[in-house]
Amino acid sequence: MLNYNFHPAQKDSNKLLVLLHGFISDHTSFDHLLSSFNNDVNVLTIDLPGHGNDETTRDEEWNFNTISHYLDDTLETFSNYDIYLHGYSMGGRVALYYALNGKMTVHGLILESTSAGIDSAENRVERQQVDKARAKVLDIAGLEVFVNDWEKLPLFQTQYDLDKSSQRRIRTMRMNQDPNRLAQALRDYGTGNMPNLWHDIHNIKVPTLIIVGELDRKFCEISQRLNKEIDQSEVSKISNVGHTVHVEDAEEFGRIVLGFLFKEEQND
Repeated sequence: MLNYNFHPAQKDSNKLLVLLHGFISDHTSFDHLLSSFNNDVNVLTIDLPGHGNDETTRDEEWNFNTISHYLDDTLETFSNYDIYLHGYSMGGRVALYYALNGKMTVHGLILESTSAGIDSAENRVERQQVDKARAKVLDIAGLEVFVNDWEKLPLFQTQYDLDKSSQRRIRTMRMNQDPNRLAQALRDYGTGNMPNLWHDIHNIKVPTLIIVGELDRKFCEISQRLNKEIDQSEVSKISNVGHTVHVEDAEEFGRIVLGFLFKEEQND
């Protein structure tokens, strides 16, 4: 079972919003959103293997199948709720895999800045090498060097526009991670080791919300492809933000997610 934190709704609700974080992050990355959600829905924040307070054994490979079984055990505790599964970036890849292979019924899927894997076998091998090289930096140079390099990636340039307190919060969260466990996470379930799900996601038959920042051009393109392949899906493109939508525009993110969760009630 994975480490989790359960935040009960202030009003009676049978909806459970499960939030899966991205790489070099943990369950606390969603703390600033709890006040937006907890009046109306129950929230479950989870530490994925190698992150936060996770204590998963390092003796086995943390592949997507294994993580899916961990999620089975965790979500089974909440089987009396209607589960809505959200995943950001790395967490989104886990959420997609779980929607196709998990044991627990998912009533809705929310994919933020994520993809269904890499099509090309050649490109997948190339990305595996990148993941291994980054993991080696964590093993040899340590966490601070890695975080300094990570924060300079073009993917996260829009985070420099955040207020200083938000930047400090994100930096502190990254620096609180265990470098050796992060390295294993990169090797075991980094982008390069994700199964190519592009030929399978048409089997997702639950309402799906795809969230992307308009400044994140790569994932804007991916979002359109996801939308085309998943029948009951819709795309919300958020203005003036990049990859980390839930951080860069938390208010709009919360509004859109709640709208999705209660869409059926609003249409009645």
